[in-house]
Parts: sequence; C-alpha cells; structure tokens
Amino acid sequence: MEQLRRPGLRRLGLAAAAVAVAAIVTAVGAGRADPGVHYDAHPEALAFGKEMYEFDTVEKMTATSHLVVFGTVTAVETGRLAGADEDPEEAGGDIRLRKVTIGRLDVLHNSKNLIIPPSITLEEEGWDEEGRGYIVNNVEWSEVGDTGYFFLRRAAGISDPYTYQLVSSDGRALVVDGSLRPSNAENELAGTITTMIPSFLNNTVVAASGQVAAGMLSESVPTGDLPQPPEESGE
Repeated sequence: MEQLRRPGLRRLGLAAAAVAVAAIVTAVGAGRADPGVHYDAHPEALAFGKEMYEFDTVEKMTATSHLVVFGTVTAVETGRLAGADEDPEEAGGDIRLRKVTIGRLDVLHNSKNLIIPPSITLEEEGWDEEGRGYIVNNVEWSEVGDTGYFFLRRAAGISDPYTYQLVSSDGRALVVDGSLRPSNAENELAGTITTMIPSFLNNTVVAASGQVAAGMLSESVPTGDLPQPPEESGE
C-alpha cells in the first residue's frame, strides 16, 4: 500500500491528531474541492499522523473517551469536507471524511451524561483532495456489519453532539469469530486487547467508567504540542 505523505499537512479523523486538527478546520461543507472528484471505493494509501493520546491500559483509554459503546456499523457514506492544512494560510489540503453510522448501541461509558440516540455518527478520514482513498495510522476503514467496541471523543468543528471520532488509533476493537481485533495492531495496547475475551473487555470498560464517575480515574494528558479542540456547549 502506498504511503501518502504531504508536507505541511496534519491528518484529521482516526488518530487523535485528527481531533486536534479539527479545532482549526475552517472549510467544511462545500469547501474548495472539485465537485467532479471521483472517490476511490477502497483505500490505496497509508497516512500517518501524530497521536494526541497514547494509552497503555484500556482503563486510561476509557477515562479519556467521552463515550464508549458496543455497537454495529449500519451504514457508511461520504461525509463532509474538512481542511487539514497545518498552515491555515496555505490553500488546498481538503479531505473528504467518511460518515459511519453506528447503531444497536450498548452504552458502556458516557462521561457527558448525554441521552444517547439509537445511532451515532463516527467520522473517519477517507479521501484526499484528488479522491484517493487512504487509511490513517493502520486503522482500516469501518465497514457495514462491523461489530465491536468504539472508544470515542466528540468531533470538533461540528455542533452535532452525537458526531464522534476515535479517541486514538487504538479506539476500535472489533469482535471477529469470538475474538477481539484491535484497530492498530502496531501499538502496544493492541497486545493487551488481543489477550482479552469480549466480555472481559466489556467488564473492564464498565468498571473503569465507575472509577471515572467516582473521581478515582482521570483522563490522560495530551502527548505533545497539537492544539486541543475547544469544549463544545454542553460538554
């Protein structure tokens, strides 16, 4: 798979670097992209972005998530345009996000105490300005029928409180043939997740959520100099 690297660009979407970039997104919706762009049906490139959060335990990943759900991907479609230029003065850099609907939800952690609807939206990176499909930090595109655990933070740059991004490239663990498949097998936490059975991961998240509510467990500190998204109203 081709490695997609462009100078001056910070990726947004899958990696928590994505959440950081979203704070400076100014081009959404119609944007600058050519409406005649053909978007690949499958990813053909691999991009890398700095993670805002790095986790060594599921408990810490839970505490840093706004929402953790067990659910199933019920739909995937092209989503909004977002500008991900590191330098806002430079033109170009539009990316098309994938809009992933997750339904059949079992809410395991809800730090904002929101009333969660029957389905929520996960945004993930999908295509560059030329329509080339790519994945970020080894996290494959979500597909209809995928079932598992999603560790989520509110998406910045959008007012909908039920639109999320993965808290990091570790933030999805699918259940496949009774086992857990972590989203980024290259990360250290993936080794821990693969040793768990789904029910144990489920119980670990629920227990960690209780610790967060009791003030015994706090979210992780961002790893570096990426800007954090502003808190949305109600957060």
